[in-house]
Amino acid sequence: NVQQAERRYELPRTGAVAVRQAWGSGGDTGAAQWPAGVELAKLIDSEGPERWRGKRVLEISAGGGAVVAIALMRAGAVVVVTDADAEALKLHEENARANVEPDAFASRYRGALVLRWGDDPAAAISALGGSPDAVVASDVAYPGTRDAWPAFARTLVAVGAGARIIYGHASRYEAVDRRFFRVLREGGVRAERVDDGAVAGVGLFELVVDS
Repeated sequence: NVQQAERRYELPRTGAVAVRQAWGSGGDTGAAQWPAGVELAKLIDSEGPERWRGKRVLEISAGGGAVVAIALMRAGAVVVVTDADAEALKLHEENARANVEPDAFASRYRGALVLRWGDDPAAAISALGGSPDAVVASDVAYPGTRDAWPAFARTLVAVGAGARIIYGHASRYEAVDRRFFRVLREGGVRAERVDDGAVAGVGLFELVVDS
């Protein structure tokens, strides 16, 4: 339940995650952990250090839940997270710090920065130490964000050329899904479904920026 004060999850390799939520704090959507992010985190955790150790990863629209970043850091990745909501980012850092070993957090969490879709990502890339090896995002496609989807595609193009891009998608309305992926395609980003996830209506996609 997104309105619970705390949520608990089990990642397949590294185990328990407990994150605080702040529903009702103002930026409700960013103050909760949403299901597609959990499925994305489980994929990352299952791939483990063999795939992620030392990789530079940029998370777009991270929100406050932090489960994706927790999975990445546990797997050895270096992470910068971004969101349009500064308060959600404060909650994100709190949750990430509480679920990652202190030494690992200190060396792998490179910052939580405000980044709105379509804005210049140079500061985030600089904080990461260079162009990302991977870009991750989840649960961004719902009617309230529809007008900003072209800007989301521009952000993916700006940061994702040559990177592995994984997107966790929650399917809520068929018409919304069709439009979202059409907007991405028109913006130069192709989507290929790679996993249906364990939760009904949630899928994981590899996104590819057209060269």
